[in-house]
Amino acid sequence: MHIVYTLVQSRLFIFTLILALVAWTWGVPNMVQRAQAAGLKSVSDTISDSDLGVDAEHSITFTTPNGLQAGDAIRITFDPSGQAFDLTGLTSTDVSSSTTHTVWDSSGSCAAGVDFYVNAISTTSDYVEYVLCPGDTVASSTQINFLIGKEGTNDINNPTTAGSYVIRIDGGAGGWQDSGDTRVAIVDDVTVTASVETIFTFTITGVNASTTVNNETVQTSATTTATSVPFGVISPGTPKFLAQELRVDTNAANGFTVTVQADQTLTASNGADIDTFIDGNSTASTTAWQSPSNTFGNENTYGHWGLTTDDTDVGSSTLIFGNGSAAFYVGNFVNNPIPVFYHNQPVSYTSSPTSGQSYTRVGYKVEINTLQEAAPDYTATLTYIATPVF
Repeated sequence: MHIVYTLVQSRLFIFTLILALVAWTWGVPNMVQRAQAAGLKSVSDTISDSDLGVDAEHSITFTTPNGLQAGDAIRITFDPSGQAFDLTGLTSTDVSSSTTHTVWDSSGSCAAGVDFYVNAISTTSDYVEYVLCPGDTVASSTQINFLIGKEGTNDINNPTTAGSYVIRIDGGAGGWQDSGDTRVAIVDDVTVTASVETIFTFTITGVNASTTVNNETVQTSATTTATSVPFGVISPGTPKFLAQELRVDTNAANGFTVTVQADQTLTASNGADIDTFIDGNSTASTTAWQSPSNTFGNENTYGHWGLTTDDTDVGSSTLIFGNGSAAFYVGNFVNNPIPVFYHNQPVSYTSSPTSGQSYTRVGYKVEINTLQEAAPDYTATLTYIATPVF
């Protein structure tokens, strides 16, 4: 019995030895060693700009499965196989921010309450390395974030070739027991284009009789149309006033401007004329209405006409066509365009008619005295020019 027992023991020992050798050959020790390591979880890199060759900020986030002890390092490598990113100019100040921990920008030292310090920046191997401060620990399954460039002056320059690039994070005690990869796509910017066609509609309409325009004391004496300003018979000492309404619809960014000019002063077929305000002097500064002086032998003083507008946006300080209680006039509109309607933004009479913005009224006043030459056919042609301003 003793011999049989010994043989059994020997065979059991030999079998155990063979099993151990086979296990060793198949790498069980390696499996046991690697069981301590683990892949980082939820690894991501949010990049501020994915265009080719531009500077970009990186917000790198991951979860460490094993936690960290004081002195453990975390290294973030950009494109480890190709070094296509450019970290030139990057300083510790540019990489010392985090949304989850406090980071110190001086190597090898930490102030109170600081979790990590910037240990190294390599512009040849393209990595940024952080070390956990003395006396600090990070628990397992803790999320860690590092902001590279976001709070600093310098960023990382993107690769100049479109593609998907690895961002690798290694962490833990010597030998980098935990690691993980993420990727960022570097692509050409997408150009979005669109066009909006110009809207510009200019309309002239008539103004009814007995209408007050621009505080003129004389109401309109007749109804005008888009193509007619009929003063009719003019009697000495009795001024007449007529008006037209101008309307604009436009989406031009800087609005529009409208001018008006006459091809001649009011002229009859016999050569007689009704001169321009005041007494034929073609007054350029806006002036309160004055009656013609009717000086014998000076036909320019026998009668005159002028224009006004109720638009308060036109012109400059020299073209204020009223003072709130009376209309002012100019007489220099013969072969000389005078601004009578203006606004500096898009307007719409169709959907939102607003006086002084999408519509205004231009008035014409005429007055003669006893020496004005008789004629049945005084006439002049008015031309409005409306222009969008982009």
